[in-house]
Amino acid sequence: MGIDIYPIHLGFDCSYIVKDEGTIMIDCGEPKKLKHFMQGIEKASIKPEEVRLIVLTHGHWDHIGSAKDVKEATGAKIAMHEKEKD
Repeated sequence: MGIDIYPIHLGFDCSYIVKDEGTIMIDCGEPKKLKHFMQGIEKASIKPEEVRLIVLTHGHWDHIGSAKDVKEATGAKIAMHEKEKD
């Protein structure tokens, strides 16, 4: 079984769904992009509850803006380097 990577285009930037034995999301895009996220995972035949972890690469608004909405839609945990949490 290989690793599948699905880009989710969020307008200004992209997020990625990485699927192997589990499913994670890399970055969440700018605020108010939940609709784009839901469309992207639907195209990849992934259910929201399959996303178990959201990895935020850094604290810029265009990478974390929709994190709260995506977390609520998926129930996923959020991971971020401790230096970026502030």
